[in-house]
Amino acid sequence: MKRSLVLPFIIVTLLAGVLFAEGEQKERETADLKQAFISGALVAKGEGAAPTQADLTYSQKRILALRSAKVVALREAAEIINGVRVSGETKVANAAAESDTIRTAVRGIIRGGQVIKETYDPVSGTGVVFVSIPLNGLAGQLVPQMGSILPATNPEYSPRGDAILAGTYDGLIVDSRDLPLKPALINRVITKDGELIYDPSALPQNVLVERGPAGYTNDIEKARAILAAWGSKNPLVVRAAGVVRSTDAEVAPVDARLIFGSNQDNKYLQAAKVVFVIK
Repeated sequence: MKRSLVLPFIIVTLLAGVLFAEGEQKERETADLKQAFISGALVAKGEGAAPTQADLTYSQKRILALRSAKVVALREAAEIINGVRVSGETKVANAAAESDTIRTAVRGIIRGGQVIKETYDPVSGTGVVFVSIPLNGLAGQLVPQMGSILPATNPEYSPRGDAILAGTYDGLIVDSRDLPLKPALINRVITKDGELIYDPSALPQNVLVERGPAGYTNDIEKARAILAAWGSKNPLVVRAAGVVRSTDAEVAPVDARLIFGSNQDNKYLQAAKVVFVIK
């Protein structure tokens, strides 16, 4: 009888361990901005303690500790956001220093950070809070405000002389794993002449808020899965031929014509159905 109870106990214990590990992984601080772009959100962790006053009740200590931890988490989130690149030549911190509108937007984004987990240890009197800020929300608030901050816009791409190559593609995967492309709020796709094929700063705000300016992953099949979730069934996969200003992916002339031609019918660029595969 005892043996029959041992195996179910072990199975339950293992399952509990797996679920606990998954929960811990979900609320892990995202200090690496590249991983934040891949996961789709910035996650900041804060720790705080209540004042060491003997007359505080358990509830008061818990509330004050969690409040202190949330303040620390929001400060950490602000530091992470200040390191986010808007484009190759601009960071949020630099842009906020030049614009009251952008500075106000950043403060609003930080205040709106969502608490995804909070814990309190009554023995040490310490609280821990994890705050998450989705990158699509960040892009939706900041990108439309960047017109006066970003460098002059490049000319739009238009095929000259060569026939437009059409296709039934309904999404775009840019494979840049062999190149030092840095994820940013505005990662553009350009030609070797610097002409714009895909520019997220020209997208409507509702598209930026709903989907973000692009998706990011480190695997082609994962890129296909991301686009499939957005309704894409036959994405075009192109290999980046170069990187300009660290955030612009350059493509070869034949790929530029393919992207331009297939987008004429399906308009997938206007819907931000673009995924960058980074190393």
